[in-house]
Amino acid sequence: MSNSDLHEIDQSHPIPNLDVIDINTVKKGGGSDLFIVIATPLQDDRRSLERLLRKVERYLEFIRTEGFLSESGVANPENTKIIVKLHPDSSRAAFDLLERNKQWVRNNDASLVIDTQL
Repeated sequence: MSNSDLHEIDQSHPIPNLDVIDINTVKKGGGSDLFIVIATPLQDDRRSLERLLRKVERYLEFIRTEGFLSESGVANPENTKIIVKLHPDSSRAAFDLLERNKQWVRNNDASLVIDTQL
């Protein structure tokens, strides 16, 4: 699988576009709740799991942009959450992958939350 295959827009995939922020709720006191919405079950194939991690990584990149800083201020794990709305029938591997990467997200100035209520 090439990088272009991994990163291309794929409307048939549960994570169709890696380069968009699905939802950004700016908080009045600073920070944001950023949502990744995965409305159909995510499988445990390599491509799906890599797309999931890349999507989280894109959100971490976003919180360092001028646009984010001007609207939300400086992100930190207390005021900025990346909330992954993961379909409850997704692969256990997807849940485990997110759990294992909570510290990585925290080290990059946000908190990672897994939510299965769609």
